[in-house]
Amino acid sequence: MQTKYQTSPIPSRSPSSLSNSLRGGSPLPVPVAYRLDCMTAAAKRYKYLRRLVKFRQMDFEFAFWQMLYLFIAPQKVYRNFHYRKQTKSQFARDDPAFLVLLSFWLCASSVGFALVLQLGFWGFVKFLVYVIFVDCIGVGLLIATVFW
Repeated sequence: MQTKYQTSPIPSRSPSSLSNSLRGGSPLPVPVAYRLDCMTAAAKRYKYLRRLVKFRQMDFEFAFWQMLYLFIAPQKVYRNFHYRKQTKSQFARDDPAFLVLLSFWLCASSVGFALVLQLGFWGFVKFLVYVIFVDCIGVGLLIATVFW
């Protein structure tokens, strides 16, 4: 005889039922590696580039906090990225505000250098392209490759 508090098991294919079968019936949440809703790299890139033009949705305060603390106390920024890696299984932020602020500061410093060096408009454009593609991206790729 079944009481009103007993329920019959209903088979389902939800991610939680999958996690219970993968984890031996444990009531703990599914590890991120087993999640079924993980996006591909192309989908993440599309989502990131789409957010690049939506300035109202960007968290500039947090991005500025990260920039400031990279100079003052980088261990706090590392700890923040470590927590993100543990909870979301990704190091990268979903918010492109840091990239927008970095671009702004690169342009502002390039304008300052162009004024000090008395460069013309095309000299400034060439200098800005050099700063972005050689100094920032190229050296970043080289350092990341060496330390990989």
